Order: sequence, then C-alpha cells, then structure tokens
Amino acid sequence: MLNYWNRQDNPATFETLDEVRKHAVAATSKLASNERFPQILNPALEDFPKGLVYVYRSPNLYGGETGARNNTSFIVFPDKRFEGKREARAYLKKLGLIKLIDEAVGTIILIQPEKEEGYGESDLQHCYTLVNALFSQKAWVEVDGKRCVPAEAEYCGGYGKTYMFGVGKGATFMNNYVAGSRDELIGRAAGYFTYGGEMCDAVKVSQYVPAFIVNGCGVAVQKFRRANRTNAYSLCGGVSHFYNQALPLRQVRTARDEKGDVGGWMEKAYRSMFIFLQRSANVMTRYLEPKVTDSYQGYVSAPPIARFALSARNPILNGRTVVGDLEVILKHDKDRFSDVKSDASAMPFSTPGDYLDCWYEVLPQAVLNNTAPAHSVPLLLANHGGGDDHLMFLDETGLLLTAGEQGFAIVAPMHSGITFIAGEVLPRLVEYMLETYPALDPERVWVTGYSMGGMATYNCIASRPDLFAAACPMAMPLQQLPDTTAALYEKLDLPAMLITSSYDFAAWDVEHNHLNDGGNFFLQTYCAFNGIAPVKSFDYEAWPVIGRPFDSFRLTTVNGEWRNGEWLINNKQGVPMIGLNVTEYLQHSLWPGYGDIAYNFFRHYRRSKETGEIVYTK
Repeated sequence: MLNYWNRQDNPATFETLDEVRKHAVAATSKLASNERFPQILNPALEDFPKGLVYVYRSPNLYGGETGARNNTSFIVFPDKRFEGKREARAYLKKLGLIKLIDEAVGTIILIQPEKEEGYGESDLQHCYTLVNALFSQKAWVEVDGKRCVPAEAEYCGGYGKTYMFGVGKGATFMNNYVAGSRDELIGRAAGYFTYGGEMCDAVKVSQYVPAFIVNGCGVAVQKFRRANRTNAYSLCGGVSHFYNQALPLRQVRTARDEKGDVGGWMEKAYRSMFIFLQRSANVMTRYLEPKVTDSYQGYVSAPPIARFALSARNPILNGRTVVGDLEVILKHDKDRFSDVKSDASAMPFSTPGDYLDCWYEVLPQAVLNNTAPAHSVPLLLANHGGGDDHLMFLDETGLLLTAGEQGFAIVAPMHSGITFIAGEVLPRLVEYMLETYPALDPERVWVTGYSMGGMATYNCIASRPDLFAAACPMAMPLQQLPDTTAALYEKLDLPAMLITSSYDFAAWDVEHNHLNDGGNFFLQTYCAFNGIAPVKSFDYEAWPVIGRPFDSFRLTTVNGEWRNGEWLINNKQGVPMIGLNVTEYLQHSLWPGYGDIAYNFFRHYRRSKETGEIVYTK
C-alpha cells in the first residue's frame, strides 16, 4: 500500500520568518517521501534581517512528493511597515487576500521595507534571497556527504503560481526595482499587480510579465506594454486591455479607481487574469539562451526564450476546475487492487509489497451525474514522473487545461514504487473507470506518462495494447519488452508517438542532436509492431533529428518561444501510426505544452470494440 497523501494537514498560520524556520523542519519531515532526504534549515536565510517578512499559510497546504508545487503564492509589498503580527495580518485580511489564498490553497509572503522611508536597493537583495530560498521545492544541498533538503520552501509552498502585489511605496518599489530585476525574481511572476506608485524613466522592464495596473503612471503603462509587445486593445467595464494578438497571455490591463478599493481591484486582477497563468522552469541554465539563434534547416528562425515560461493553466477551486468544470477527486482504495503487489526494491521510491491504492479522477460533470450519452467521453490514463505528484503532473503538462477545453476524462494513478507492475494493475484501473462511469468511451482510451510515467506507459501498452487507442510516452526511451508483447501485436496495431526535447537526458543524445539508443529502439520496435519496415541503420545526414524516412513533418513555434518539430510515419494504408515530437531547448522537466501535443495526436484515433482495429479520423 502506498498510502500517499499530498496535503500537509496544517491549520492556518501567520508567522514571522523566524517562526517559519523554527517550525519548518519538524512539519515537513513527516510529509510523504520526505523521509528519504533529511530536512534542514536553508543556510541562505540564517542572516536574513529580522522583522521584515510575515508568512500566512492557508489550511491544509499541498506537500510531499513535490506536491508543494501545487500551492499558489502571493508576494505582497505594502505601503508601510507594521508594528507586529496582529497589524500585518489585519492588513492582509482587509485586502481580502487571505480569503483568496484560502480558496486557492497556498501562502502569502508579506515583505515590508527595511527602512521607514520606504524600499531601496537593499530590499531588492532581500527579495532575491527570499525568493530563491522559498521557491525551490526539493532543491537539495549536500551536508557531510548526504543529500539534504531545505525545509522552508515546502513549508511555505509555491513555485510557478506566483503573483506579486504592490501598493503605494510597494508599487513604486516593484516598478523601479523588481520590474528591472533578473529572471530569478521578475521572471518567476505569473502576475504583476500595482495600485498607485511611480516609475523612473530610466528603468527598463527586463522580462515580459502580465500586469494589472490601477491608478498607475503613464510611464509604467508604456514600459509594461513594451515588455509584453502589445499590439491590440479592448475596453470593457472600465478596464483597458492591451495585449499581444499572437500571444494573448502577454497583456497589460489598466484601470482608474476613485474609491480607494485596493482589495477589490486585487481580487479582480486575480480572478479575471492571474488565476489562469503560471510559470514553469524549463531551461536548466542561462548559457543555453545565446545558442537559440539559428534557423532550423533554413526554415524557421529561433525566437528568444525565457528561463521561466509563461503558460495558461486550469485552476482548481473547491475541487472543480474553472475551465470545463471538471470534478477533481482524489481516491483512496486500499482493497480494490491489493492482490497485485510489487516485489521490486530497485525502483526509486519502491518498497516490496506496495500496490495501487491512490489515484485522481478528473471527470466532466455530465459523466458524474450520468447525463452524458453512453460511451461519449474519451478517457486518458495519465502517469506522473518519478518524484512528481500526480496532480502536479496534470497541471504542469497542461493536461488539466486541455481536458477542460476538450471535455475528456482523466485517471491519474500514484504509481511511485509500483511502475514495474504498471502493466498488470493500471489496465485494471482503466477497466474500473469504464465500468464505474458508463459515459466513458471504451473505444477512445489513451495513455501517456512522463519520464517514469513514460515507463509505466510502455508497460501498459506492452501488456494490454488492445485496451488503448493511442499512446504518447513522454521523455522516456524504450528499454525492454516482455517476451509476450510481440505476439500481441501480431493481431493488432497501436498508434504511438514519443514526445521529448533537445535537452532531455532520458531520451535524447544532446551531443549529436537526435534520439538516443532507447529512443531509436522505440521507433524500430513500434514501426515493426505496426507493419512499418524498421530501418537497417539511422542516417542523420539524410534525415536530421529522426534519422529515417518519414511521411510528414511540421515545424511550429509554441507559446511564442519554443520551436517544435513533429515527424509522422504512415503504415501501408497511409495512416500515421508512429510519431516523434521534439521541442527545442527544454530540459527533462514538465512543460505545459505537452498536453496539447499529446491530445492533438490522440484525437485522431479510436479502437473499434467490434473488430479491434484502429479507426483514424483526420
């Protein structure tokens, strides 16, 4: 039994930073999987100035197995200093931010100025220290030869759903210092709100960032518009909306307020704009950025990229998604699959005797209340990566947003430690879903998974290819197959596409810019399984990147930053059955573009229950 729980079970707390450090180690040491690495205090915060930072933690934060990355974070720069915790907490409550963060689940980091007269250069340095310490979940350090994890980050939550709010002097500080800061600060913000405040002419906004500016100066509006490269405009409800037509997430909204309703405008900015935005860290080091210059084979120039990519997301409020109104249910069942147990101890996170007892069900309301027609809603089996939380996996790959927009259902198991038996138990989880919810379509069951989840995907389609209509393993080479698999594919086919990236250590040969041996093994094996002749050898001069003949190729730029190539190989009937999708410059990490990439492959396929054949629709 895995007995996984990705919440911290904490009460609401309001603490100074010193109190956070006093309580963090004991609180995080007991969370799921944290026993593997000793929890320690972050040395970078030892000499942090006293009395500048207050932290509000909402009840029952996410935590464990990287679950902290599900939390939302507000960073607040007020217009004044506070006498103590009571006054600081009352300030946040009056603004309505505590209510918002309780609903979202997360933390508020309130940073007051070091000096009475307001913020300055030293405050910017404090922000760098604080943000790098509190927004680095599971970043380990070595102490006496052991891997240790600073506890403050998980205790305070946060990662990519980070939004900044500044009022008066705090807004001026954000404009004059934070806006021009390095990626590690301004580049992490998925939303930037200011009420009032000034901005110097000499300051340059160093990174695009969605901004909501109330009672702001004209200089600030123009600089943020320039940074976001806005080229379109609309006006609705007294709010001006400047945005980039090609990349509408890059936007600036402005308004005037004569009533002094600071909290009301903060809530409006959050609910109408920020809640749908997130950042993800996908570039390992800055040295990659200057390399993104050449055209791909003379066709498409490479755009500039950011360390922290801005992407759309599908927020969950009170157990339901905002986009698509999907019910998100964490299921625990210690009996249903307890007869299939792992006997492997070599797998990361595994203990002999583990079995499947925890999964997320993400379902349209019409599926839950039986108003959808029978067999009308596709089902995706989605397998998280090693060390990832299964809800975080859905969010950070964009699958949750894609499901909300397209109306399909998802089942996402917690399979850490049982990946070796995924081929036995996860098909049974799919069958349980089909039996429990009659609206789900047994002809459109798809499967995907990232990294270790890619291994789980391979295991599933090696043992039960008849159950699935298409598969998209992500960032994982094919390593081995059971002896029984080839016989299964003598009677049926399975469309399959490997999704990876050009700095993915798992599936990619970075030095030579093509798939590694395991990636090539995937192409050879599944071509053969689908009646497509494998090649005798891969020729990367004749066919760059893929190394073999293909039938179609498409090169696009995703989200304005990432060049993406997709190669498809057809069977004798002209149906694309094997694919390779590669995004440039991404490291081995979850990326919100993967959800749409996978769905745009899946949506063409169904498996006839009468004949078992794959039916392809353009």
